[in-house]
Amino acid sequence: MTTQGKSVFFTGATGYIGGTVLEYIIRAPQPPSLITLLIRDESKSSKFESLDLAKEKGVEIKTLVGSLEDSDKLTKAASEHDITIHTADADNLDGVKAILKGQKQRKDKTGHRPLLIETSGTGVLVDDAKGAYPNDIIYTDLNPTPATRDSPALRSMTELPPSAPHRDVDLEIVEADKAGTIKSYIVLPSTIWGKGEGEVYDKGLSNSFSDQIPTLIKAGLDRGRAGVIGEGKNIWPHVKITDLGQLYQLLYTKATETKPTIGHGLSGYYFGISGEYTLFGATSRIGQALVKNNLVESKETTPSTFTEEDLKKYYNGSTYMGTNSRGVADRSKSIGWKPKYSTQGDLYAHIDEETVRVEKEFGKEYKMKKFTSSY
Repeated sequence: MTTQGKSVFFTGATGYIGGTVLEYIIRAPQPPSLITLLIRDESKSSKFESLDLAKEKGVEIKTLVGSLEDSDKLTKAASEHDITIHTADADNLDGVKAILKGQKQRKDKTGHRPLLIETSGTGVLVDDAKGAYPNDIIYTDLNPTPATRDSPALRSMTELPPSAPHRDVDLEIVEADKAGTIKSYIVLPSTIWGKGEGEVYDKGLSNSFSDQIPTLIKAGLDRGRAGVIGEGKNIWPHVKITDLGQLYQLLYTKATETKPTIGHGLSGYYFGISGEYTLFGATSRIGQALVKNNLVESKETTPSTFTEEDLKKYYNGSTYMGTNSRGVADRSKSIGWKPKYSTQGDLYAHIDEETVRVEKEFGKEYKMKKFTSSY
């Protein structure tokens, strides 16, 4: 299979991940000839369909107004395209089932297995640390063998319980691959950081803010001091949004070669992981940025533990941010992925800039005296 003349059904283009992935797919060495975007806001249709980058690359952009709740639309669209790239809501099982139904129809009609590039997340790897400790259990996106297992703590995705976050969706997709209906490639991003960049962001079509780091910054702005879950000793992986975009582009390119050699299905997990950080380290940097830029009245840079009320206010009572999620992107790197921003320092430098950007964009939402007097 080659990308010449191939079509893509794409979900999540207005989101933080989706906006970047769309840019990188259009910029692929051999981009698809047609991309149909599922979007909720019809007012964005003409802007998406007239993207200069798409015109430059000879890619036709069409839009389909709807959501993941519109099962019939999802099934029909998936049945009409060679490839589906799903970047919206890693936990919407019904939406994925509708897509898989359409892809089965595509297979039955053409005799060729359509491709599904799914967005999951390293949330599948979490424990229940609540910030109390770092975990030494590390997962690989490859299946460890005696030759590659260099640590007794290294584990494979097959060891994850079906109850893990996102896992029900991932397993549904892998089963469809096993049945010969599709070829699946599941990308598992970690904590994604970096401002969304590109035409879709410049035109206000896609969200340019990530979730985890900005939420921690917002909480710090609101409570007047950076905060952590428990002691913040837990460890998470991270990846810059542009490095992640390159991973999707690489997967797309290699999966659509005439004779693809990369793994799919059970051998089709690809971690978007370039480095690691501790929650305490990241929130300490947020605390420093808040004080340095006079965004809070306190001069205390050390994060304090979130109270139960804080957790209810910022995380709906969840201690998810206090979990450990550790992995190594062995398979992703084995196919040629080379993330450029892998150090803790890269992330910390971003936090300095992001703290200011978040306050500028969302500061009016908070009720601290400094904000009410300033606005």
